[in-house]
Amino acid sequence: MNESRRIRFGFSFLSFIIILIILPVSSDEGVAKKEENPSLLNIICGIFGKKFPPSSWELIQGAMQKIQMKLYPPNLDFRSNSGKDSNNNKDKDKEGEDKGEKMKEAARRSLEESKEAIEESAKLAGGVVGEAVHKTAEKVTKQTSHDEM
Repeated sequence: MNESRRIRFGFSFLSFIIILIILPVSSDEGVAKKEENPSLLNIICGIFGKKFPPSSWELIQGAMQKIQMKLYPPNLDFRSNSGKDSNNNKDKDKEGEDKGEKMKEAARRSLEESKEAIEESAKLAGGVVGEAVHKTAEKVTKQTSHDEM
């Protein structure tokens, strides 16, 4: 029961606000006052730049634009169209070979750099392990010398 009262109150409050927005408040000054302060609906219409309801020509234009978008969707492929010409097949083959060579060279350089990085990390790891072994050996020798005493 209490929830239905809330719903009715909310609905009536919302409809009251809508009525106040749509109907301009009448004043004693008349037409001059209305021209200075347009209603909220006119302000919103001015912001969006649309007439309510749209004219028949605007409806026809909108329908034609929708049909055009269905028949001829925009081309979202931003790749170059140079490969489509049959005259450029020889140039394309040369470019393809050049690109292939560049890729092979880049892969070779990357492999060499990764080998160097692995070797350096192995050297560092070996040094750390060597230090750990020496420290452990020193601890063991100290413990055995203390045990003997």
